[in-house]
Amino acid sequence: MSYQGYKDTVDKTLFSEMKPEEEKLLPIPDGASHEWSETSMFGFNIPEEGIDCIIYFWHRPVMNISFGGIMIWKGKNTNQVECIYSDYRSAMPMPKDITDCTYANGVTVKMIEPMSEFQIGFEDSACDVKLDLHLKAIMPPACRYNGGHITQAMKTSGTLLLRGKRYTINGFHTRDRSWNEYRQEYPLKVPPLHWDVGIVDETFAFHHLSYDDPAYHPEWKGKVPEINNTCLWGYVYENGQLHGVVSTRQRTDYEPGGTVPIHIETTLTASNGKSYEIVGRPLASTQVQSWPNMCSHFVLMEWSVDGRIAYGDVQSGLFHDSFRLLTGKED
Repeated sequence: MSYQGYKDTVDKTLFSEMKPEEEKLLPIPDGASHEWSETSMFGFNIPEEGIDCIIYFWHRPVMNISFGGIMIWKGKNTNQVECIYSDYRSAMPMPKDITDCTYANGVTVKMIEPMSEFQIGFEDSACDVKLDLHLKAIMPPACRYNGGHITQAMKTSGTLLLRGKRYTINGFHTRDRSWNEYRQEYPLKVPPLHWDVGIVDETFAFHHLSYDDPAYHPEWKGKVPEINNTCLWGYVYENGQLHGVVSTRQRTDYEPGGTVPIHIETTLTASNGKSYEIVGRPLASTQVQSWPNMCSHFVLMEWSVDGRIAYGDVQSGLFHDSFRLLTGKED
C-alpha cells in the first residue's frame, strides 16, 4: 500500500508518523523499569456467524516476557474460559523479533510488509482448531499525536477450523500496536473507558477512545472524578483521507445490573467539520482480563454509521469504582 502524500495531508497536532522500524521491538532505555511495555494486537470477525477473535500480546522487554495469546468467542460469553476457544497465557518467553516469530502457545506472526501486511497462523489439533489469517491495511497506520501507539483498519481473509467446523474469513478488523511506554497497573478512579472501532469497507473506518458523556450517567456524579474531555483520541478514515476526532458525545446502555454494553449511541465530530451518528448493537461478547485491576468486555458490534453498516469491537474497560457503580455494589 502506498502512503505517498499521506504525511502532507494529516493534522500534525492530532497525528504523528510511524516509522517502519517501529514494527519491531525497540531498544530498552537505560534505567527503564519493569513497566516498560510494547503491545501488538491482531484479530478477525465473522459477523454473520457471531464470531469474534483477538490475538493480543503484551510485552515486558525489561523482564523478557510476553503475556497474551488467542481468544475466539461466539455469541455471548461470561469469561474467556466459556469462549469457544482460548489459549491465553500470563508469561511466555518474549520473541527476539515480534514480526517473525512463534509464541510459546503456538501463535505465529509473520510481517510481509511493514505498516501494511501480516500473516497469522495457529493450530491446536487436539481441539480441532486451525487458523490461517491474512491482514492487509486499507489505510495508513493512524499514530497518536504523541507517538508510540497506532490503530489501523485491515482487510482480513483466510480460513478457520473451529472445533471441527470450517469457516471462511472475509471481512475487516482493526490492529493495534504500541511501543516505548510505561503501562502502570494500579487501579484508576475513572468512569468506563471505551476503545471503539468500526469499518464499513475500504473507504470508511473510525476509531475513538472515549468516556461516556457524564450527562447520561448522573449516578457517577461525585463518585468518580469529573471528565472534561470525553474523547482522548480517535480518527475517521474516509475516501482516502485521515481526519482526527475532535469530540464525541456517547451514551452506553449496559445489561440490567451488569457491565456488558448492549446499546451504544455516539455523535462523533471529526476535524473535517463533519459529524457522524453511530449506533451499535452487540453480536458477540466476552470478558477479557487484558489488564490487571481492570475488567474488560470485548464486544463485536454491528454499527449503523449514518445509515451504513460497519463492524468492529468495543473494548469496555472498568476499574473498581465504575464496576461497582454499574452493578449497584457501591461502598
